[in-house]
Amino acid sequence: MSKPKRPPKPIEPLTARQKRDLKTMGIFLLVVVGGMGLFFVAMLIWNEPDFPQEIAESTPHSIFETDDGRPGSWEYLDENLDAHPLGECVRIDGWRNQRPFQCTSADESHVFTFRDPGGHTGGGFQDEALTVDGRDVPIECTLENDWDALIYCAPLSAIPSPEARGVDHLRARTGAGGNEDHS
Repeated sequence: MSKPKRPPKPIEPLTARQKRDLKTMGIFLLVVVGGMGLFFVAMLIWNEPDFPQEIAESTPHSIFETDDGRPGSWEYLDENLDAHPLGECVRIDGWRNQRPFQCTSADESHVFTFRDPGGHTGGGFQDEALTVDGRDVPIECTLENDWDALIYCAPLSAIPSPEARGVDHLRARTGAGGNEDHS
């Protein structure tokens, strides 16, 4: 004959210590999962500079922000790659909040104009322009990858095309390239 089944043991309510431990573990898991989620979201929206700062540092007529603020302090590189400060930046004509800043060198050879969107587009600039001795020099500006990132700009003639940057960026990440020694 088969043994009679024993009735199930009644479920006992959780003690105060078990409830506290369960609540603590739930909060801990929520913080860990939430922190990891924030980290991954931040990694997705993290912007790398459009071009390396070394390009700007080795190119005449590059512009560098030396002091963060609105509009900040700026300097430029001359033909000999010597740094010279741009004068105080002043607002010029335009709509109230969209008036561009203009910074002029002491000898008036370099005039840098930009519109600061006030952090509404990721902290970058819009409509940046450089005039050197009366001629326009097309430039592009980007942010450093740093906590208190400053902006630097280089002439478009010195910046690789976006397609070349993508290939160079891919090579740098994967270590691919044509100059490796496979011995």
